[in-house]
Amino acid sequence: MKLFPAALSSLAFLAVLSGSAAGKDVKTYIDQGVAHLEAGKFDQALGDFNEALKLKPNDPALYDYRGIAYRAQGQDDKALADFNRAMELEPRFARAYRNRAMIYFDRSDFDKSVADQEKAQSLGYKIDPDFLKLTKRKAAEKK
Repeated sequence: MKLFPAALSSLAFLAVLSGSAAGKDVKTYIDQGVAHLEAGKFDQALGDFNEALKLKPNDPALYDYRGIAYRAQGQDDKALADFNRAMELEPRFARAYRNRAMIYFDRSDFDKSVADQEKAQSLGYKIDPDFLKLTKRKAAEKK
């Protein structure tokens, strides 16, 4: 079972598109990191994404990847920092909003989760409408 969907591969492609001469090395680290994520080898994935970030420290997709790895390890504060950094670098990076929304949901911060889901959706990321409705309902119940 794949824990991380094909969307990760799409992000790998986006990270490489914005690359320089180091693009091939970055792509190798991304491919290895995604494979490690899917295999549940989160420490190795973090290592791969950290190496990629050394080559391309301003690539928002790399911060998103690393945030996913931190999240998989239960290090949500570090994941939030990486998702936030991805959005600072590219405010229209929809997947980072979606990933941050999931952390907010797990923390029962439903208003923030709704806002991030809606922002991701407005930027073209497909949000599960039933999950968004659930989050809105939970936000309303909390008030």
